[in-house]
Amino acid sequence: MALIDYHDIDELKNRNEEKVWAALEEFLAANPAVCRCRDCILDTAAITLNRLPPRYQVYSFHENSPAEDVAHEKLVRETVAAASLQVAKRPHHF
Repeated sequence: MALIDYHDIDELKNRNEEKVWAALEEFLAANPAVCRCRDCILDTAAITLNRLPPRYQVYSFHENSPAEDVAHEKLVRETVAAASLQVAKRPHHF
């Protein structure tokens, strides 16, 4: 069996995923003209996650300090906005 079969990888999470989805919801609420099709939403999320450094954790006690989180959430919001602009320039939907 592979190593992955011996460990509960459901506990391994990239904390940026939930932050990106929250920031994307905020961004869409503030920008009603942005396309909300499945492809544009997923492209924006993927581009954002690819531009941010991963923040994997295994247990919840590995949280960052509140000051780090505020600065990081600002970075996530800025990255979502830039990714959305990139998707709007070259959307993949038909």
